[in-house]
Amino acid sequence: MVTVKNYEPKYFDDVRQVCINTGPQSAATDPKMRDFILFTFCDYYCEQEPENAFVLVDDNDVAQGYVFGATDFKTYIKKMKPYLAKVKKTGIRNYMDAIGEILGHAVYSFKYPAHLHIDINEPFRGNGNGSKMITTLTDHMKNDMGVKSIMLIVGSGNTRGINFYKKNGFKIKASFKNSGTVMAKEL
Repeated sequence: MVTVKNYEPKYFDDVRQVCINTGPQSAATDPKMRDFILFTFCDYYCEQEPENAFVLVDDNDVAQGYVFGATDFKTYIKKMKPYLAKVKKTGIRNYMDAIGEILGHAVYSFKYPAHLHIDINEPFRGNGNGSKMITTLTDHMKNDMGVKSIMLIVGSGNTRGINFYKKNGFKIKASFKNSGTVMAKEL
């Protein structure tokens, strides 16, 4: 049995492990890749917007997945700067990838100022877990934070992910070959 809960600092290490587990294989063995992945896709949300973070926990209260949200792009970019400085220390390629991710959000931030990021360990995918997490976050963003629309970027080759987001009401706004697909949803 798994449960979606509000993020708490006690889940920080678990959430970071999920981020590594679901990232590129090199994140598990290459410290620079690990740090790039964590600084870009995990630590900011846990430390700067924990009220917009939810975890999928197992029977042992171990986080096996997470969904993070940023309510406003302008605030996100200001608070993300120290994390980008850390990413820069992991190498110029990683830094450029992080900037590219942010630029993808920037282009659509006027219509979709909020964004989300979700990852779930493979054994816990399916059974509606991801949909429960997306619903929990989007309901919170709409009802508690006043967010009217939300976006995300998924790898263009990630057919499973694209289909999952479509099932959860997201529509493709743009797709860039060898890069990412921008998807968004009105709340």
